Amino acid sequence: MNETCIRAGVLLALSQLGWAQSFDDLATYRNPRLPYRQLLQIESGVMGSMAKEKDPIAGLDDEIAFDGSVLYHDEAIAGKDGGLDLYAGRDGLLLGFRDGDARGNDTVSRLQITSRIWPFYREGFYRDGSFVPTGQYEGTDYEAYLGFGREAAQDLFVETGPYYRRNEFNENDQTAPTYTVPNDYAAYGMRIYLEHNTVQVDRRTGMARDGFILTVLIEREWNNSDTEFGTTVWTSPLPSSVFRGRGRMEWYLPSGTDSAFEIFATGAMAHESDRIVNYDATRPQGNMYGDVQVRYRLPLGDWLSLAPFGHLQYVQAVAENGSDGGDEFFFGGGAEAYVHLGENVSLNAWYSYLDNESRPSVSIQQDIHGEHMFYAGMIVRLGGTRR
Repeated sequence: MNETCIRAGVLLALSQLGWAQSFDDLATYRNPRLPYRQLLQIESGVMGSMAKEKDPIAGLDDEIAFDGSVLYHDEAIAGKDGGLDLYAGRDGLLLGFRDGDARGNDTVSRLQITSRIWPFYREGFYRDGSFVPTGQYEGTDYEAYLGFGREAAQDLFVETGPYYRRNEFNENDQTAPTYTVPNDYAAYGMRIYLEHNTVQVDRRTGMARDGFILTVLIEREWNNSDTEFGTTVWTSPLPSSVFRGRGRMEWYLPSGTDSAFEIFATGAMAHESDRIVNYDATRPQGNMYGDVQVRYRLPLGDWLSLAPFGHLQYVQAVAENGSDGGDEFFFGGGAEAYVHLGENVSLNAWYSYLDNESRPSVSIQQDIHGEHMFYAGMIVRLGGTRR
């Protein structure tokens, strides 16, 4: 394999190993196996939505908005067993500091400080497969988490610790006059992560070739919220304490020399009255959901890769008056492509369709979304130090 192919493979691996392309990657995965020890990465592009039936008041519209992020990753900041992550993007801000080796008998301590500046909340219900919004608003949150973990068994890492979060909410132009926005409140609790990581990386290219990484997160949370919010049909306070859980998985199944099947899955479960978490617009709206993409990663030469995928989503949400709702299933598909212009520059583009109109917002100015989503951008990596 020539040097150009190896470099292209390394760049492709960054996009396939849960490599901090998003705020959620860094906030969820504890110890992904990454090709670089040190890296400054800048990503800039545009994200868009197209709605089959436009309803600007509800946020269903065609829109193209700026998207971008900056990441600094350094595993030598506190000696050979330390690590630092700094991330800033439209999806959030994160500072993560780790001390300790995740493999073996060493105890890992982790400080993680996060903030989301532009989250939207989209409360509503499903009627005949269509999402009917009843209350839309925006907010900001800040969180500090201190965790301690170690390897409990081979490839199984366990981490637990306390956290504190501050939530603030505001009305916006999409908030209905009949909807009462929740009050600002503080929350605190305990969190436990269980992460099973068997990903096998190709030594020549750094690409994920086999295995999976599965991270499950369970929370016990208390809060000081003391007012009811919602519509005239359904108002309720937040429960004073809740259990909730969520998880993410990336599973790689080799097929041929460099191609592979990939299964990317997320899911969550919460109480029906845990309404702020359940109606966070960055995730499917409901107290329970599962979201799966089955992809086929196909390298096309040394500089291009293509990954077509099918998409399945399951959502369980309550009815308009807060009573038990039904189960909803949605289907779709799309494709993602990378073009490698050298070791330090890549172009990335993807298109995704899902017949659930309640998808993540593509804008930070207004909650705008649709069944069709697309992205095109450039990734620049500077000062990379490979393993």
